Amino acid sequence: MAPVKLPCDLEEEILSRLPPLSLVRSRTVCQHWNSLLHDKCFLNKHLARVRPQFIFLTESKAYSINIDLRTGGTDPAIEVHEVPSDFPYQAIDLTHTTITSCDGFLFRHFWKQGVAFWNPWLSQVGWIEYVNKSFHFCGVGYDYDSNVPEKRYKILGYLNCLRDVSDTYQVTYKRIAVYECSSRALKFLDAPFKNWPTMDPLSLNGNLYWVTSDPDTHECFIRSFDFSSETFKTFCLLPCQKNHSRDQLVLAVYKGDGLSLLKQCYVTGEISVWVTKEKMDEEEVVWISLMTLPTSNLPKLINKLCGISYFIFEKTLIMCCGDEETGAASIYIVREDMCKKIQIGYEIVRFSHCVYLPNFISVPSEFRLLPV
Repeated sequence: MAPVKLPCDLEEEILSRLPPLSLVRSRTVCQHWNSLLHDKCFLNKHLARVRPQFIFLTESKAYSINIDLRTGGTDPAIEVHEVPSDFPYQAIDLTHTTITSCDGFLFRHFWKQGVAFWNPWLSQVGWIEYVNKSFHFCGVGYDYDSNVPEKRYKILGYLNCLRDVSDTYQVTYKRIAVYECSSRALKFLDAPFKNWPTMDPLSLNGNLYWVTSDPDTHECFIRSFDFSSETFKTFCLLPCQKNHSRDQLVLAVYKGDGLSLLKQCYVTGEISVWVTKEKMDEEEVVWISLMTLPTSNLPKLINKLCGISYFIFEKTLIMCCGDEETGAASIYIVREDMCKKIQIGYEIVRFSHCVYLPNFISVPSEFRLLPV
C-alpha cells in the first residue's frame, strides 16, 4: 500500500502539537520538517500549546520534568529527561550554582567562571565570561530598541567590596553592577535599598521582579529592575502581607506575560494564590485571588534550600521542591482539597531549579558557541 501524503497544513498542525523533544527529533525526517523550526508562524503556534517544564540541577547533571495534566484523573503523565549539559567547564563552587530562564533561554551561572547562555532543545550553548571573576550573578534580562532588531542581553549582579570605617576596621558592602553581554562592559549603579533579593529574581519581558519588604514598616512589595533604563523601581504592593515572619511568598510567571504570587501561612500551612489581571500595567497592577488550598497534607515550603518553583495550569497548582527528608526532587499536584506528591527517582537535588517554557530560538551568534 502506497503511503498517504497528508496536506501540508494538516501535517504542520500535527507537528505543532508534539512535545519539544519529539519535535527536535523529527527534524531529521525531511527538509520541510527541519525548516519548520525556523518558521516564525509555526514556532508561535507550537509555543502557544507547549506547557512549562521544570529544569533542575543535581551535582553532575540537569533534567527536565514535563507534566501532562490532560490525561485526566489524579495521575498525570510525567516525563523526566536528561538535558544536554556536558559543558567544558565544571562548577568549582556548587553552593553558588544557579539556573534561571529568560526569553526562552536557560542561563546557568558558574561561580568565578561565567554564565552559560543555553537552549537545550537545539543543543546550543553560548558562553559569557566576566573580566572580573568575583562578579555575583543575580538575574538576567534585556533591553529592546525598536530601531534595532536584536535584543541586548544584560546581567544584574554585584561585587563584594570593602570600605574603610577606621584605620583598623573595614566593612563589606555590595557594589551593584550591570554586565552587558555583547560589549562585555561592566557598569556600576547606585541602588536605593540595602536588602538584596533573598530568592532569585524573576525574569519577565526583559525585566527582573522580586519580593522584598520595607526595613522599617516590614510591608511587602515587588521591586523591579528595568534593563532598558537600568533603574530600580517599586513595582507594586502585594495583594497580601505576611502574618508571620516565616510565611512564604513566592513569585512566578503566569500565562506568559503576567505574575502570580503564592503565599503559604506558616501556622496553618494553607496556600493562597493570586494572579495579575491580564496584561500588566505598571501604572496600576490589579491582582485577582485565584485559589485557596486548605488541604492539610501540603508540604511545608519553609527552609527549602534548593528553592521552590511552581506554575498554574487551569485551576491546578504544580510545584517542584526538594523532599523534606531526602532533598530529592518532588512534584506536588494540588487542586482544591487534593494534593498528590510524586517523588522523582533521580539523584538528590542540591542546588537550584526553575520553570522553563521550551522553544526553538537559536542562541545569538555574538556569544562564543560551545559544543554540547
